[in-house]
Amino acid sequence: MATSSFNKDFTLNTKKAVESFERIISTPNKSIKIDKSLVSAEKEQRGEKKLKQILSR
Repeated sequence: MATSSFNKDFTLNTKKAVESFERIISTPNKSIKIDKSLVSAEKEQRGEKKLKQILSR
């Protein structure tokens, strides 16, 4: 599946989001813990809906 079919919106709106991103990119892969509280329920639902649409094709 081509990645171009996904929304590429990548916005860090808060200082907490920036700090979390900095921690993710500066930490080795095995110890990364993603702060899932940064994702709103609306964005998660929108992403699930898009994924279902893509997979149903």
